[in-house]
Amino acid sequence: MSSKETFDEQVLRFHHEIVELIKKYQFRDRNEIVCCGVSVSQCYTLETLYREGSLTMNRLAGKLHLSVSTVTRVVEHLVKKQLVRREKDPHDRRFHSIRLTDKGQQMYRASWQNIFESEKTILHHFPAEHRHLLIDMLAKLNHSVGQWQSCCTRKG
Repeated sequence: MSSKETFDEQVLRFHHEIVELIKKYQFRDRNEIVCCGVSVSQCYTLETLYREGSLTMNRLAGKLHLSVSTVTRVVEHLVKKQLVRREKDPHDRRFHSIRLTDKGQQMYRASWQNIFESEKTILHHFPAEHRHLLIDMLAKLNHSVGQWQSCCTRKG
């Protein structure tokens, strides 16, 4: 990296690095998760339901940054695998909540252990005194992307 690098050149380098990171991370997940019989989208759905608890389809779609129709298809596959179940909302029968089954919780915990171990390996490449900075920068990047997405959503 040169101190004479222009902002546009930094944007191009940033784009390249973030695309490469996303590809490596996604393909790592895809290779590890699909072999367990669960797609990446299904695994993210299980993770979201594990962390958040029961969610409506609209809330689940929002948390996954996917359309409701896409999440409906993902959930349908998970229902068939008996990893999640739909429950009618007691206050409004037009809505369904999606909840993990016991089998879904077990599947998520097993896959999470593999992910946790691989992420420990990644983090070991950074000196202990820099890990906090790395995590803070990733949080800031995540926040910035969220701001950019919400801006695009309002315009679109």
